[in-house]
Order: sequence, then structure tokens, then C-alpha cells
Amino acid sequence: MKSIVRRSLLLGSMLTALVAPASVQTASAQVMDRILKEKSIKIGFIPSPPGTIKDPASGELKGFYIEGVRYIFKTIGVEPVFVETTWATFAAGLQSGQFDLSMAGTFATVQRAAAVEFTRPIHYLGYSAIVKKGDERFKTLADFNQDGLKIAVVQGGAGMEYVKENFPKATIVALGTGNLTAPFVEVSAGRADVGIEDAWQARRYASAQPGVTDLFQESPYNLLPIAWSVKRGNQDLINFMNTSIDFMLLTGRWERMATAYGATGRFQDKPVLSPFGGSLETPAAAPKH
Repeated sequence: MKSIVRRSLLLGSMLTALVAPASVQTASAQVMDRILKEKSIKIGFIPSPPGTIKDPASGELKGFYIEGVRYIFKTIGVEPVFVETTWATFAAGLQSGQFDLSMAGTFATVQRAAAVEFTRPIHYLGYSAIVKKGDERFKTLADFNQDGLKIAVVQGGAGMEYVKENFPKATIVALGTGNLTAPFVEVSAGRADVGIEDAWQARRYASAQPGVTDLFQESPYNLLPIAWSVKRGNQDLINFMNTSIDFMLLTGRWERMATAYGATGRFQDKPVLSPFGGSLETPAAAPKH
């Protein structure tokens, strides 16, 4: 009798082990099914030129990320509904279901990967730093690690993670904003010694503000992949987005869209192709029957 009970319990455990993963897989597989059925997807965005540009007066969105995501979902008959978010809250927005996809040009870091699922890299971008013109205290990155030094960063951004890890002696001025030039404004206003953000934003700000210096204009540091993200477990949506991103980049569609916005400061990892199945100059041998 005891052996029968043990066999029954064992069989029950095996069935549970088999059924549980299937339920999880079914739940995650429903994301794309729902999107295709409803013909609509909610997409989180953060204004961040030139990928995503929001007109302050009309609220109209443009930019090569906006054009790219519209093209992708128009191809499958799905209408994007855009929801504004911030660098500090985009992960919570995905987890709570405010939107299914975050198309913020987000640096994919280890810390963020624990909270969200990243697509394959879209672009690569490094960081720079803005200081007041004539400030000669900084020759290398290590010079930022000083007691009393104020470093301005966007709260929740990858720059803030980098400062915490590498410059523990400095005081962080965390700015709760989506404006990536805000750390540089703090330097211009004298409220911070250093402003840290991506190299493209730093170059753009320094070219318009003669009173500051872009310290690493020629050699950006902390080069990171930029990716979009979804809620962890939504594997079918990640698979769709990865295929779409590959299609948009490899066919050159996205690059043509970006041309109208000028230099982006971003870099693309293009494949180096070689002939498959022998040289193109060598005629193929006739098949033997």
C-alpha cells in the first residue's frame, strides 16, 4: 500500500513539473498573440534626440527610433500607442504593464538586465564629461574620484551607475529628469563640477555653450550597447523585436531613416560577409545523379 502511495506521489510530482513550465510558456506566449489580436501595442518612450524627439508645444513625436518602430508595427498591421516614461521608471512601467515595449535608447547594463529583458544591441555609444572651460583639475577619469567633487548625472541612468562604481569619493547630484543635457546645465550654472552623459549629448551641448569643455570628445569611455527592452519572460515579443531589428539594420532601412537627423554619434556593428559554398568566381559543379 505504501509503495502505491509513493508511486502516486511521484507521478503527481512529475506531472506538476511537466505542466508548470508549460503554463509559464503559454502565459508568456500570449503577449504577441494579444498584440496581434488587438492590433495595438503600448510603447514606453523617453524624449532623447535624435532617436526620439518630442515637440514641446504640440507633443508630436519624431526621430529615427519613432520612424523605425512605426515601420516595424505597420508591417504587421499593429498601431503603436506611445506612453512617456523616464530613465528611473521605465523598468517599473514594463513590470506593471503600463507598456509592453520600452523603446528608450537604453544602455544595456548588468544591473538593468536583472530587471528587464533586453533586445539585441541596436547601436553602441560611449560617455563623456562636461566641465567649465579653464578647469584644469581633470587629466584622466581617475581625477573625478575626489572628496567634495560634485558630479551631476541623470537619476536612473547608466551614467549614475558608472559614477557610483568608479568615483565613490565624489558627491552625486542625481537629477530626476529625462533631459540628458541636464547634468551639463548644472555645470554651466555652477551647481556641479562635472556633468556626465553620453558622448553625443556632450558634444552637442559643448558646441552650443562656449563656456564649457567636452573632456573626452576624442576618446569616449564606457562604450555600451544601446537596446530596447520588455518585461522579463516575454520571450515571444523579444524574438519578434530581435528579428525586426536585424531586418531594419541589415537592409539599411533604419540608416536611411536616420539620415534626415544628421550625425547620431552612435555606431553600428555590421557583419563581415564571405561567400557561402565556395568562391563566386568558381562555377558550381553539376550535381551527380
